[in-house]
Amino acid sequence: MVTIHDAEEIMVSELKVSREEAKIYMLLLNKGKMSKSKIAQEINLDLHSVEKAIAGLVEKGTCIESSDEYEALNPRFAITNMYRMMCYANNQEVKRNKIVDQLATVLEKPYEDARTK
Repeated sequence: MVTIHDAEEIMVSELKVSREEAKIYMLLLNKGKMSKSKIAQEINLDLHSVEKAIAGLVEKGTCIESSDEYEALNPRFAITNMYRMMCYANNQEVKRNKIVDQLATVLEKPYEDARTK
């Protein structure tokens, strides 16, 4: 069973996103909207690396920009988008993946909690 503690590692191993992309998505998922500089400060990463990772997340359809702040999309959509992009990039058939489905489900509660603060 997938847990919230496994999420970042599963994103890297199953969805083939960079470690930085996984960290930033999880940060935005748990804390809500943030600027690039705030993201860099929160995860102790240089601004260039944050900008590169954010660009990857936006391209993968997992977060959006609004007024110079970034916000994670609902994990049901974001995790599915990451999975589809990974499949397309590797010329793989997009089919149901139990781990990916469980990951999306596990991440819904922290996503909702961050939006109701």
